[in-house]
Amino acid sequence: EADVDECSEGIVQCFNHSRCVNLPGWYHCECRSGFHDNGTYSFMGESCVDIDECATRTHTCWNDSACVNLEGGFDCLCPSGPSCTGDCPHEGGLKRNGQVWTLKEDRCSVCSCKDGKIFCRRTACDCQNANIDLYCCPECDTRVTSQCLHQNGQKVYRSGDNWTYSCQQCRCLEGEVDCWPLACPTLSCEYTAISEEECCPHCVSDPCLADNIAYDIRKTCLDNHGKTRLSGSIWTMAGSPCTTCKCKNGNICCSVDLECLHNN
Repeated sequence: EADVDECSEGIVQCFNHSRCVNLPGWYHCECRSGFHDNGTYSFMGESCVDIDECATRTHTCWNDSACVNLEGGFDCLCPSGPSCTGDCPHEGGLKRNGQVWTLKEDRCSVCSCKDGKIFCRRTACDCQNANIDLYCCPECDTRVTSQCLHQNGQKVYRSGDNWTYSCQQCRCLEGEVDCWPLACPTLSCEYTAISEEECCPHCVSDPCLADNIAYDIRKTCLDNHGKTRLSGSIWTMAGSPCTTCKCKNGNICCSVDLECLHNN
């Protein structure tokens, strides 16, 4: 089976300071040049932070210029002196004052050098331009063959559109629908539960409402007859055939079957 390149297909949305790297059967988000991981190693790249090239003395400013740290890089300012040209050092080379270029690692970003400062931005999408890059501007792709049909068959999306379906984030890209699991926030609480029609868990204080319990057989329960029940065990309450109880790490959680009550 051929590997799906999630990066080139635009399936993955890495955080701004990281870029997508395709791997056999998967991918990961790698910190862009000028950034490094803060030690938490987040999968989607949100842990990438700026490297201060000036403080670490890893800059390449020369002549009469002074290093100024920028997000994702640095700048060389030259307030005075014979070597002040307004040019910009970039990736071991020099960009001339006024020069405009596209980044090698990101064809959708345009950079320019102005008075010793480098400015980068995303390519502006002018859908009236016949030569627009549809990879960078999928919202400009109006071809019928690039449209996608929603999973319920009742809605049509254009290339570049995003939507949520069955707890997945989906995207239309040139006629193909790609979906991946929604990213849920990390919770630090002991008990969590997922409500009906929701995709991500939320904190609950009642262990009987939790659905994330790892059962500990050492935490037993005593039923209404004084019988010891192991954590995770289920039983029918004596004298009440429509009531089912479960031991959740020392907590007895019972529920009543309303249909059973109606039939009895």
